[in-house]
Parts: sequence; C-alpha cells; structure tokens
Amino acid sequence: MRIPSELHGEPLYGRTRNRQPGPPARQSWRRVIRLTIVLALVVVVMRQASRPGVYQVFFPETARQVAVAPSGKMKESTRRLTANGASFQPGSESASNEQAATESNTTPDRLTPEVRQRFERWVNAKSEDELTATLASWLKGDKMAAEDNEGSVVDTEREAAFLVLTIQQKLIESAKDGTVWRAADGPALLATLAMHRSEGVRRDELLPIRTPAAVAGVLPLLQQPEVYRGDRLIARGEIVRIERVAAPDNVYGLERYWNLWLLPLDASRRPWMVVVADLPKTFDALLSIADHDHSESSADSDKQTFPVGAPRPIVEVEGEFIKRLSYQSEAGAELTPVIVGHVSSYLANGNPVMNAAIRAADPSTRTREDQDEEIPLWWIVAGSVTAGLLFSVWVMWRTAVLNRQLRERRRRNEVVLSLLVVIGSMAGGSHLSAQSLADLLPGYDQQRMKDIARPAQPSLDDPGINIDEIAKLVFRMDRLSDAVLQERLRKSESLAVLGDAVSVDEAIVDSRSLTVSSTLQEYLNIDWIEMVELSPIDGVPRVLLARSFAKAAEPGDRVFGVAVRIRRPDGDGQDELIVDVAGRLGWIPSQPASPADEVLSIEGVDLGRLADVVSLDREPLSEADSSVFYPMIGAAASVSDLASQSDQLADAVRRMRSSVTNASPVDLLQNPKGFTGEWIRLQVETVRITRVAVETQQRQREIGSDHYYEIDAIGDLGKVQLQIEVPDGDPVVMENRYPVTIVTAEVPEFLTGDSGDGEQLVTTINRAIRVEGFFYRLWSYESDFMKQRGGKQFAPLVIAGVIEDLRPNSGDPMGVQAIGQIAAVAIVAAILAVVAFHFITRRGDRASRKRRY
Repeated sequence: MRIPSELHGEPLYGRTRNRQPGPPARQSWRRVIRLTIVLALVVVVMRQASRPGVYQVFFPETARQVAVAPSGKMKESTRRLTANGASFQPGSESASNEQAATESNTTPDRLTPEVRQRFERWVNAKSEDELTATLASWLKGDKMAAEDNEGSVVDTEREAAFLVLTIQQKLIESAKDGTVWRAADGPALLATLAMHRSEGVRRDELLPIRTPAAVAGVLPLLQQPEVYRGDRLIARGEIVRIERVAAPDNVYGLERYWNLWLLPLDASRRPWMVVVADLPKTFDALLSIADHDHSESSADSDKQTFPVGAPRPIVEVEGEFIKRLSYQSEAGAELTPVIVGHVSSYLANGNPVMNAAIRAADPSTRTREDQDEEIPLWWIVAGSVTAGLLFSVWVMWRTAVLNRQLRERRRRNEVVLSLLVVIGSMAGGSHLSAQSLADLLPGYDQQRMKDIARPAQPSLDDPGINIDEIAKLVFRMDRLSDAVLQERLRKSESLAVLGDAVSVDEAIVDSRSLTVSSTLQEYLNIDWIEMVELSPIDGVPRVLLARSFAKAAEPGDRVFGVAVRIRRPDGDGQDELIVDVAGRLGWIPSQPASPADEVLSIEGVDLGRLADVVSLDREPLSEADSSVFYPMIGAAASVSDLASQSDQLADAVRRMRSSVTNASPVDLLQNPKGFTGEWIRLQVETVRITRVAVETQQRQREIGSDHYYEIDAIGDLGKVQLQIEVPDGDPVVMENRYPVTIVTAEVPEFLTGDSGDGEQLVTTINRAIRVEGFFYRLWSYESDFMKQRGGKQFAPLVIAGVIEDLRPNSGDPMGVQAIGQIAAVAIVAAILAVVAFHFITRRGDRASRKRRY
C-alpha cells in the first residue's frame, strides 16, 4: 500500500514506472493552489489559538492574573490595553516601568556624579524631621524646596524626583535591622508607604525612574540584608493573614496601612511580611467575610486581624526592602524580611470570594475574552510591504551616509607632529609617574625609600638591611588591595623608577627567612619576612623582600604579585643592585603534589593560601576566604569548559579526573584537612538552589560572571551516627542524611527547573546528582534545626566543576517490563506443566483400568 501526499498527489515512496506524469503547467498550478489553501488554514489555526477564550474550557477562570493599574496617565494606558484584550501577566507593571525608564531622557544610571554627590551632601546635612517635611511637601504636589548655601539643589522636576529617592534611601538606612518596630523606623516606613500610595499625586513621576524590580526570596534577604537594603524587589506568596493598622500621626495624611503575612512560593516555611498603604477594592469582600467569621481583633484598637482560609489568594507586592523584623512565634523569637510597597497583581487561586469579587468588578471580562479580535488580512499584507520598503530605504540612506563620511575622513589632513610633541611634553611634566605607589604609601616618599635602600648591599649570606624598616614597608604593601596594585601596574609605560609598581612573576633562585624584632611582631602581625633572590635583569642582581609565603616553597617554584621598587642601578657601575618590596605573594610550585594542585596552579590560584583555608575550618565564609574561594570557583568552571582549555590545561584536567577520589560526607567530616584542595566525587540530592550576587569587579573577573550558585543538598551517612557538640547542651545526634553545600559558577539545564528562568534568586528542586569538584573546607551557617538546640550547623563545602544527572535514561528504570516477561513465561510454563501432568495422569489411569478388567 502506498500513501499518497495530500499536497500534490504524488506518492511518498517515489513514482511508479508505468505511471506518466501530468502536464507540468497544470501540475504546478494545482500545487500552488493547494499550498495556498494549506497556508490559509495554518494562519486561521494560529489566529484562533491566540484567543484566550479557547483555553477556558480546559482551565478554570481562577488562573487569570489580575494586575492593579497605577493612577493617572499610566492608569489610562493600562485601561486601553485591557479594552483591547491584552491579558495581564505577573510583573507587567514592572515591565512597563522598566520600559518607561529606558525611554526617558534621564535615568538613575545617567545622573552625573556631581549631581549625585550634591544630593547626598544635602541629604546628609539635614535631620530626619527636615527630610520628612520636604518629602511630604513634594508628595502633596508642591515644588521641591531644597536649598543650600549655593542656592537650589535641584534644577528640574525630574531631578526633584531623583532627590526624593535619595531621601527615601537615607530614611531606610536609619531603620534598625533585626528588631521589632521602633520609633526610629517610623520615618522609613511612612515615607515608603506615602510614595507607593495609589492615589498619590507624584506616584506616576516616581515609578518610571525607579530601577527594575527583581523577584526576591526569603532566604537571600535573611542571609544578606545589607546587600538588598533599599532595593526594589517583588514579593510573591499566599495571603495567610491581613492586619489593618492605624497609622500614627504623620505629615503624609496616612490614616491606616495593611500588614500582609504571606506564605512564600519559594518552598520556604518562614512567614513573609509585606506592608502596603491600600488594598484593591476586590479585597473588601475578603475582609467582610473574615469579619463575619469572627476575625481576630486584638485588645489594641489600633490593629485588627483578618485570617484568610484556604484556598488562599496569591498576591504580588512590589516595593523596597526595609529591614528584618523580629517577631514572637511558637518556636521563640524569629526574623522575617519586610518589603514596603504596593500590590501590583493578585490571583484568586481558587478562592470563591475573590472569584466573585473579580467577576463583579469587571462583569464584561468573559465577553471580551470570547470576542474575536482578528486583524484584517489586508492590514497584515499592507503592513509587511510598508515595513519592507521602509527598511530598504533606511539601509540605502544609511549606506550613503557612511560612504560620505568615509570620503570626508580620507580628505582630512594628517596630525601635525609638533602638536604631538607639545602634548607629550605636557603629559610628561608630572612629578610622579602613572605607576607610582608613593601616594598610596603614606610616609614613604622617594627620599625615604632611598634612605632605606642606600646603606644596604643585601645578599642571602649577608642581608645587610634594616629588617624592621623593611617589615614596616611590607606591612603597608600588604594592606593595599590587589585591584589597586593591578590598576597601577597597568599604567606602566616606561622603565620603573623608585616608588613605582613592578610586576613579579618569576621562579625562585634562592630564598632565606629573616626574623622581625619582637617589638614589631605583635604590632605588625608579621613574625618574619622572606628574602628571595630572583633572576637578574640585564645582568643586574635582583632581590625581593616580601611577607613569608608557603613553607614548602623551594628554588624553581614561581611567585607572582606586585611590588614597589626601592632601589635601582644609578648608572655609575658601583654597588648596582635592584631591590623590590612586596606584601603577600602568590606561590605556585614547580612540582605540584597532585593533579588537582596542577590544575589550580595553571588557573593562577595561590596554593600558598590553602594553609590559611584549613585554619578557618567550621567558620562562616568571610573576607579571609575571598582570595582563594572566588579563584577556585573560576578554576572549577574552566574544567567543564572544554572549548577554552589550552593543551596544558586539558592534559592536567584529564589526569585529575582520572585520579578522582570517591568521597562521602562521612569522609569529609572526619578528615577535612586531608581533602582541602583535592578533586573529589560524591553523590547527593539537591534541595534548594540560591543565586548569589558578586559585587566587586575583581571577584567577577575571577569567577567569569557577576553571580554564582549555592546548591543546598543532602548526602547519605550510611550506618554512621554523627554527634555534634553544642555549648551548654546535649550533643545533637544526626544519622541517615547530612547537609552538603555545593558552589558552582553555572548550574546545568536539568537543574534550572521547569520554568528555565535562571534569574530567580531561589529555586527548589529535588534531583539526585553526581558532583565532581574541589573540596574547600567545612563551613558553618545558621539553620533552624541547630538554632533550636543552641548551636550552628556546619557542612562540607564543595566547589563543583562537573554536575551529572543520576536519573536513569531507560524508559523502564525499575525493570517492570522484564518482570512482566518473566511472569508471562512462568505462567505459560505452569499451564504447559498442568496439561502435561493431566495427560500423563489420564494415560496412567487408562492403563490401570485395562489391567484391572
């Protein structure tokens, strides 16, 4: 049987030999007509599929997200979108605000530093009462009254709006984090509520210039409150309780505000508190039902509580993070993040009261959704032709302009050489070179550096230097950040002179440790300094003095860093010597102890600091970890990036992965020092993935991104019982499973969740994985389980480079099909055995009857 094609009548398996093709012209016209009909059907189906009313048969009406439109002009534009059938989506207001900020002429990022500094100086010079009065006057519609000794602080109304945001941030900084509501928190709370009030006169002027809001989770706000303080965030969750609070006397005219206690949607069981100035009208029905059902009224008449029963509506609140609020629960004192803003959208989520209120507020919603809002076909054709013509005209015009500019550039005169000489002489008139470190080393000008190095003719056998003076300079160099030193080094344009930054990246020829005097050891926290002989420069010996690095350093190992030059040849040929002084130097051994050390060395990780990492065992992550933690994340990320690996790195990675150590949580807990910096493999089950922001540019370069991911996982303890000692209490016994923390630069696709949104701060996903990476150390953090027992949780921290999914690829992972086949064969065999037994038994019976008779 042959299946004919429905498009042009030809068989899919080719033509038969005895069949003659039809006339070519007739066949071509038939094909064009059929293709046209099919195209028309596709267009009709696509246009029908775009109608939301088609899917209401399969999905309940409660799945519609209702957005709360702002007031003023933005409200009118939102109403027009609704009339045209556009459906609201979560975060739609945020998208519109972001677009408005992009299209405006002045955005927060485009404020000049001078204007921003002027605003900050004015705000810092005013008291809270003065700032509150200025903000209240402007929110009521009055002109901004901000003046200083030089006159008005703001020049335009748009700058006034930016000054208002600066005032808000100043008031938020005055709020006390981690406490109950205090009187000092009132200015920040009331000011933010007044700025988000729906009937506010200035609300439409503030929304477009704010930074785009990001979806937040409870855990990041609890762990990093200072990072997100004052940021514009979006809180999502189910409403568990509503509190109506009477506002204290204020200049904003606020009579009351609402506390919404939410159950977060990020799988966190901690309650989340958001504060809004007003609620949408549809919430009145929910409050009236709760009041009718004997809502909980506190003894204080200033607050009334309305519990919300299941199924609970879902609300989305957009505002600023103010503080972490302390409140009393059954488990004791707890903390919850507080976001103050306005309700941007809400979802009935099956709540019948909210469903009825939504339909009553807009009874024509269903009719509008069912209406066919098709665009005429001739509009589509005309628009496509017009767009094509306009694009062609723009391309030709742009090409002509570029050609004209190119011809003009070719006719320009060459730059006069004398002008370049004048500019060069002006640039060279500065007393200090661009790479000089004299301004960063107070008290160490060129003259003092000469005095330190002049009497010295150091060598490893006879140092001949003032060790204490050198130790002081080493201490000053060690306090300078790597970013500042590298910036000065990049400005190097000429031969280094006294006080200039010089690069150190050479092999050790020989070295010797020099002891610092006991009077300075405690003050400088330096017991000894290292005197290193490096290879000569143009035949001139070179000596480097630095803070002591790895004890295992040997001649031939490489050291790297930035030093300051305190002595160079004078040109007279006598006592020629080069002396450099540095702070902490990086160390890379010439013969790595393991393949993992070899990979880390190639990636530029300072192996000399691994000893410091071991000393931080069971401590929280701190600034002391930064110099190793972030570069190790970048090194682990390069392991999985095969395309960017050099031949040397690729060979080292292959050797490292072939000698990987299979470890378990028990092994890492029993001997963390032995696994530090080693490449290990272990199997865990993920619980939660948190996206952690990286702020400094230096750390972003080391990681290769502006963020990394922290994966909270659990590992199998087997039959081992683990006892954790806690102060002033009985040991905590843990068995079966134990937490493990995985850190990675990027998460694989199978861990991004069903939404695939890598921008979410917190994602909850349970998946069995196999991890290969560098073991860092045991680190401690706060957890609810250990907090109730008076201690801190500690867990192994692994920096992952390879993450594999352990889900079986087979369609029958449990072997159900094989079991079914075996059972079928067994049943058939049993039936045949029964038949054979019956046949043999009957034949024996017949033979017995014949013998009997």
